[in-house]
Amino acid sequence: MRSMHFLGFFVLGTIAATAAGCGGDDDGSGGAGGEGGAGSTATSSVTTTTGPVTSTSTGSGNVDDGNDSIDEAEEIPAGNNGLEGTLEPIEEDADYFSFTGTKGLPVYLITDAKPEDGERDPTYPDTVITLLDADGNQIAQNDDPADGFTNDSELLTVLPADGEYFIVIQDCNAAFPGAGCFDPTEVVSFDYSLRFLPLDLGASETDSLVGETEPNNDAEQAVAMPYELTQDESAYYTTFTFGDFASETDVDVYSFTPPATPEVDNALLAELSFSGPSGPEGNGSTVDVSEVAVFNATDLTSAYAKVDPSTGGDIAVPVEAGQEYLVFVKRPAGEVGKNDFYVLLNRRTSSDPLEAEELTNGDVTTPEGGLVSFPNGGGGVSFAIEGKLADSEEAADVDVYEVPLDDVEQGWTISVICGAQRHGSGVRELRAEVLNGDGTPISAATHSATETEEEDLLIDGAAIPEAPEGNRLLVKVSAGTPATDVTSRGYNCLFAYLPPAAD
Repeated sequence: MRSMHFLGFFVLGTIAATAAGCGGDDDGSGGAGGEGGAGSTATSSVTTTTGPVTSTSTGSGNVDDGNDSIDEAEEIPAGNNGLEGTLEPIEEDADYFSFTGTKGLPVYLITDAKPEDGERDPTYPDTVITLLDADGNQIAQNDDPADGFTNDSELLTVLPADGEYFIVIQDCNAAFPGAGCFDPTEVVSFDYSLRFLPLDLGASETDSLVGETEPNNDAEQAVAMPYELTQDESAYYTTFTFGDFASETDVDVYSFTPPATPEVDNALLAELSFSGPSGPEGNGSTVDVSEVAVFNATDLTSAYAKVDPSTGGDIAVPVEAGQEYLVFVKRPAGEVGKNDFYVLLNRRTSSDPLEAEELTNGDVTTPEGGLVSFPNGGGGVSFAIEGKLADSEEAADVDVYEVPLDDVEQGWTISVICGAQRHGSGVRELRAEVLNGDGTPISAATHSATETEEEDLLIDGAAIPEAPEGNRLLVKVSAGTPATDVTSRGYNCLFAYLPPAAD
């Protein structure tokens, strides 16, 4: 459903202008790695990152920086312009900082070690942030942000109690020995900066930082999520809404109305996701959101979009400008935890190019062509489409797309990733099948896939047949019986030609 600029990775808004994602390690607590694409993300107005620190260290041995334990923790002032630190030796050093906070205070911690022109450069530290309580217990951690662009860690959390807290900064190799981090012997710069930012929620009615106010359990009590224009007024910042569940049965309701301007290239999309994961190896929350449902404010009988975020799903659906929508956020069954908060991200953006030949693209003899190509982060070429599988009493809708091979070289493969149910749509069992250029099947085992509630639709590195008919491949998109309680029927697909991976 949403814009996808590199295979398997969705571009999401984050709170910092250089926010990004992951590295060569994958310890399960950060984001999955990948190359970011030319996304249209507008970030929060809290633009806070600083430039990379120029290294003055030599890598010659231990550096006694005086903050190597809780007892030596350096107090960090709120809203600072970036304290500078050194991680040396890179495989052992841990720097400790302290601050005093209050229960319910949202805080944002940002590190910067990578250069602007090399956000995944292995010769710079791959930072990890760990947050400890006053007793030294880990309550939150981030290795890599979630959108696959940098190794500079960031942590967005809400404090569970009044008192003293400790921030620990390490390289991935020190935090997760043996976890497959970048080779520490390649590191030539050992320095980083750290910023600590308490967040002021709802400073104005148009602020992109919003705090939940109870009661907001029904439509009449919905808390508005405003849109804040960027400084050049070309887009809107991502809105960050901080909420929590006050009881086992608490339901929180929010509203948003997408502005008509500035205009977008294709369909207007609303993207709703949650900052996470939860737990001490994530953002520190003691609960997962189990359901988020979007309703048109004029019709609360059936959801327009609905998803279970605990399975990794989020919402990205076309919306109408000027129309009010209501968002219902629910928690799973179980007792209230010590810190049952969540951070809901709301973003207004543009869809990928829209399906244009609905009346004729239902057959392999008349596929929809003219898809616009763009380079992907893997060194290949991609095509993307925002489609719809319309309801019909006669026959299930099928869409077939032509994917030309003009810019593809020998040895390349095709990958397909599509989303519908996992992005809020009422489409179920979304299926994609790569066909030869004449419409004949290639291999159901390797050239087709189906989306489930728990798993994305992914055809990963399928072989391209020799001399395909018409110098093209076809992708056939279909689905099973749609949900009766969700009215949207959209899907999004990315078709990516990729060269062989470098050794």
